[in-house]
Amino acid sequence: MAEKVAVTSLAEGELEEAKELDKRLCEAISRKDLEAAMACFWNSPDLVAVIAGSVQKGPEAVRNGLKQLFEQNESVSLQVNEVTYLRSGDGVIGVGTATFALKPVNGQRQLMVERWSDLRRKIDGRWVYVLDHTTMVPK
Repeated sequence: MAEKVAVTSLAEGELEEAKELDKRLCEAISRKDLEAAMACFWNSPDLVAVIAGSVQKGPEAVRNGLKQLFEQNESVSLQVNEVTYLRSGDGVIGVGTATFALKPVNGQRQLMVERWSDLRRKIDGRWVYVLDHTTMVPK
């Protein structure tokens, strides 16, 4: 998981819950487990995620973006490099960097570093991403 974690004003237990959500998403993506990955996101038409440079609105669009990522790659691995968690109203903002190790179908293995920010909230007793934005860091 993340080598470096900074925290700003989270309630007791929220840091561990924030880290656990990141861990669940990384593990699901690394297994190419679409259902487990989607369980990390808000099941609402108000969900927004930027995947591979495209804005995805709602769970079906996010599902399709992740499905495309999985279909285009024989293997996918995601690891958080560093993250800062910040309080934002009833949610938590995560900001950090992560590394994707991708093996495209019929292609060479590649490493891509992304900068990301997200907003997560506890909805119906569990933490989920309600906004997830990633930008690839140029090589």
